[in-house]
Amino acid sequence: MSNWDNLQIILAIQRCGSIGKAARSMNLNYSTVHRRLSAYEETLGVKLFERSATGQVCTPAGLRICDVAARMEEELSEAERSVVGSHTDMEGELRITMSASIFQTLMAPILGAFSEHHPGIRLSLTFTRDISDLFRREADVAFRFSNNPPESLVGVRITNCAQSIYACVNYIETRPEPQDRHWIGWKDRSRRPSWVQNSSEPLAEIKHSALDNLAKQHMAANGMGMTMLPCFIGDQDPRLTRVPPKTVFRGRDLWVLTHEDIRKTSRVRTLLEFSREQLKSKSELLEGRLPEN
Repeated sequence: MSNWDNLQIILAIQRCGSIGKAARSMNLNYSTVHRRLSAYEETLGVKLFERSATGQVCTPAGLRICDVAARMEEELSEAERSVVGSHTDMEGELRITMSASIFQTLMAPILGAFSEHHPGIRLSLTFTRDISDLFRREADVAFRFSNNPPESLVGVRITNCAQSIYACVNYIETRPEPQDRHWIGWKDRSRRPSWVQNSSEPLAEIKHSALDNLAKQHMAANGMGMTMLPCFIGDQDPRLTRVPPKTVFRGRDLWVLTHEDIRKTSRVRTLLEFSREQLKSKSELLEGRLPEN
């Protein structure tokens, strides 16, 4: 009556809130997911989801199916992790997740050196900021910013990554009046949120926004405004300069995280130790203590 593919689809719809989003998360088309859901509901003789203003919502029967499927998924992941954890060789795949900004501005040369030292290890990279990659067993190791990483994960705290305000070299010079300057923010609801009011540029308003640090970096470098960036991004870009008074703000901690049951796997342990050593050597950059350009 049931197969694991059906249960994965049901879980995806519950977690994503819609058939369309579930289909995209599974790299399937909408019609396939809709057809599989309808066939499964017909087999069971009950509706598993109902439409609402916010999307698909589980019925009581759907909740029961999802609870069982989630337990099965966790047990399967635990079994897979225990099998992976029993391997001690230095060959095979390592799945790594991090944000694109961490990879491009920090980790690319480190992983290049790691690959050179360990040619038998294949690296598979995914660029997200979602810690659930580890929970769903979609990655073995995650490089993440967090001041409170989940207790179910283990790993290495590298350091606190400082932030500062950056703009292109002539941005402030050509805008001597503070009210003529603009911020590049996140998806802030206010044009002058609390973090702007508490900054050294409280009179400037948010004009542009982006959710990605690399986008903010290039927007600032092209004269679109000032933005808050990790120092390891801003200080490495010769197009950018810290905005006076060049204050350094405390950011979030950088962690290298993995599962307890695979942390002693040779491949995982070696990557953690190698990354820690390489990143510790960059502590001045990460903590915003490099000499100014």
